[in-house]
Amino acid sequence: MAAESKPVSIPSRVLIVRVGALGDTLMVTPLLRMLHELRPQTEIDFLCSDLAAPLLELNPYLSNLFRLRGRNTPLALSLEKRRLVRHLRTRDYGLAVLLESAPRYRTLIEHARPRQISSFEDVPFDAGLHAIINNLRVAGIHYRRAEDLDMDLPLAPDDEAAADRMLQDLPRPRIGVHIGWGPLGRKRDQARRLRGWDLTNFTVLIRMLLGYNMGSVVLTGSKEDARDTQILCEKTPDGRVHSIAGRTRIRELAAVIKKLDLFISVDSGPCHMAVALGTPLVVLWGPGRLEQTRPVSSFTPIHIVRHPVPCAPCQSTPLQKSCRRNLCMESISPQDVFEAARCLAPSILT
Repeated sequence: MAAESKPVSIPSRVLIVRVGALGDTLMVTPLLRMLHELRPQTEIDFLCSDLAAPLLELNPYLSNLFRLRGRNTPLALSLEKRRLVRHLRTRDYGLAVLLESAPRYRTLIEHARPRQISSFEDVPFDAGLHAIINNLRVAGIHYRRAEDLDMDLPLAPDDEAAADRMLQDLPRPRIGVHIGWGPLGRKRDQARRLRGWDLTNFTVLIRMLLGYNMGSVVLTGSKEDARDTQILCEKTPDGRVHSIAGRTRIRELAAVIKKLDLFISVDSGPCHMAVALGTPLVVLWGPGRLEQTRPVSSFTPIHIVRHPVPCAPCQSTPLQKSCRRNLCMESISPQDVFEAARCLAPSILT
């Protein structure tokens, strides 16, 4: 069934603005593909965060990619943003699709002087629809098939080669486990964070996986996750658990995930990378808004492990700041996750 939206004509040059994290950025890629399909001659530019830019660098539908490092600095105080505005003006956009609600982005784009801006002010965000569909609606695009919502993540041969080097000595099947979610900030313990899961749970889960699988477990994550992944390696010292946390660039991590037989992750950017690349996914779901940000794919097997609690979803609500215990994640047991993995990939967990 098509999603309703306000019709927007597609001009010869369009700017897309989404300065978010990895998952947020991937959820805009269906819009890029559908814009191209509807009007192949249109030049599509994208303004994204510096962090997420590698996910878009090889996207075949983009003409230009602009990175923003100082996202929160006001325009008047940001030399980076003033330079960016001057360059964007030279592009003479017929339309800017603004997928950010913070006023600072509206101000920035208004200074770039596109002929038209379409945003969530024009097409209000529908909390009952997925973010991908909401993004399409802002651009006036209807989706008609499940495939229209599939995310794109092209990789380079160098990315694939780096992944092969990291995995070459690890026996198959290979099960990836991703423990981290975003920068640690003030909470240095991932388990205490909103989407985090206790390391003891991960230890029990990994031992269960190894008991049924004669292959390898690959621990992924950022540099900030490396200490925790090392602890997990030490707690499961049979030589079949390997950490690559902090050793990969973003697309190299994506290439590793692509080559895994199963990926288990908390709600994070890499779980969206997995479904974009076709790797079967088990995701531990807690405070996030399931209807809006769950991983979606028409071709990747996905199992969401979730135990709703009265205070969830709290993410992006006032309740988030008052959360002292992430009960939504505590309620998920290692057995729950293992059974989901065995259901999703019975051939490697027998």
